[in-house]
Amino acid sequence: HGMYDRADSVANVDLVTGLNPLGHEQARLTGQRLAGLPVKLHALVTSNYLRAVNTADDIGAVIGVKPVVDTLIHECTPHYEVRPEYRRDESEAEALACEANLNAAFAKYFVPTPDTDTHDALVAHGNVIRWLVCKAMGIDMLRWQRMTIGNCSLTILAVQPDGQIRLAAFSDTGHIPVDKQTWTGRGAGWGPPPAPRSMR
Repeated sequence: HGMYDRADSVANVDLVTGLNPLGHEQARLTGQRLAGLPVKLHALVTSNYLRAVNTADDIGAVIGVKPVVDTLIHECTPHYEVRPEYRRDESEAEALACEANLNAAFAKYFVPTPDTDTHDALVAHGNVIRWLVCKAMGIDMLRWQRMTIGNCSLTILAVQPDGQIRLAAFSDTGHIPVDKQTWTGRGAGWGPPPAPRSMR
C-alpha cells in the first residue's frame, strides 16, 4: 500500500487511516506500472484496512479492475526472530492468530492453475508480504523482519504448474521516482524516515 500518516491514538486506526497525498500518487504510479505489463489481471484483492483499500481503489481506477476485499491479508505481526519488543502490546495469541491468517492466505492464493495462466494482484502490508515471501521461498519463517519493503513496491511471485514458486521481484520501486519513494525503516538508505509510532 501507499504512504499514510500514522495516527495510533485514533480508535480503529487501521480501519480509518487512509493514504496521504503522496500515498495516492504512489498508488496511481503502481497502477500505471501494472497497466503497462503484457498480462491482464484476473483479480485485484485488497486487505480491509483503509490504507490498502485506498491503494487498491487508485490502482483499480487506472487498470479498470474493481478490487475485492479479503481480511486474510490485513496487517498483523507474526513472530519475530529477534527483539520481540517490536510487537509492543501484541500477545503470543495475536501472533499465532496472525500466522494462522497468513497460512490461510497462502493456501488460498499461492496455488497452481495448470490449465491457464492467471495473474492476481494482492494489495497488502509490509509484514504480510515479507512473511508470504519467506513462506513461498522456504526460508526460516522467523526471518521475515530482516527484509525492508517500499510503499507501493511490486513483489512478484510465480507459481509453477507443479506448485513450485519462483520469486521474480521483491520490493521493486522502479516505477516510483526516487524522491517519492518511502520505505519501512530507511529502506536502502534514502527517503524520509518514518514518523514515530506511538505506543497503543
